[in-house]
Amino acid sequence: MSDIPYFPAIVGHRGARGEAPENTLVSFQVAVEAGVKAIELDVRMSADGQLIVVHDPKVDRTTWHTGPVRQFTQAELGLLDARRNTPGWHSPVGIPTLAEVVDMCPPEMGFQFEVKGGDDRAYLSRLAHNLRLLIVDKRLHNRVVVTSSHTGFLRMMAVQAPNVMRGYVCEYRYLQPTRRTAALGCRWLIAHYSLVTPRMMQRARKRGLRVSVWTVNDLREAERLVALGVDSIITDYPTSFITHFTQQEQRRKKPPLPSPPLIEGL
Repeated sequence: MSDIPYFPAIVGHRGARGEAPENTLVSFQVAVEAGVKAIELDVRMSADGQLIVVHDPKVDRTTWHTGPVRQFTQAELGLLDARRNTPGWHSPVGIPTLAEVVDMCPPEMGFQFEVKGGDDRAYLSRLAHNLRLLIVDKRLHNRVVVTSSHTGFLRMMAVQAPNVMRGYVCEYRYLQPTRRTAALGCRWLIAHYSLVTPRMMQRARKRGLRVSVWTVNDLREAERLVALGVDSIITDYPTSFITHFTQQEQRRKKPPLPSPPLIEGL
């Protein structure tokens, strides 16, 4: 994921969660049009073993249906209307497959695929296998970081796809974010913004880690993180964030106005 000059890469959270129905094709399209260099999304598996993009273990919050995601087939999920938590959105939007999202994005787009955990090792092992196949098929090795807070899943991915970058998602300081990320062999720490301090960044750099921060929707907080040198900032509002930092960069590069000429005799 290449950095935007002067400020960290802006990553669209679930596409553009604050601007369109999260984890849907229209949300990812909004993020693409905003100019993001990478998008973050959530990966689960349908009843028929397809990789699908949805955050919650149930469909209740984002659709008008109920029940666990794993009880629906990919075709059934695609027919659900996933705009329930986005009041006023003008048209129905389904739950997409991971392949559909990748195919609609530009060829240079970077991705954070966050895999949601669980206690079913067989399920997670199958998900890891299917994810490896998709990454190979779509030639995503240089464009994707597979992330999770589930350490068991991250270890599975290390075995099944050792050449794929991984990132540890961490929300709490007691979990020792930088130490655990390094112990897992991950190259990225995906940290809650509240964890990021000068000392944490120093530890991360000492361990050779890159740091992506979630979920940042306040520009003042983003400025603090920029000053600390994070590698990317995950936000629900990529359009306004990119506009803000692009304007900052333009002002920084703008040459000063020339001084007025001296007028003799005055």
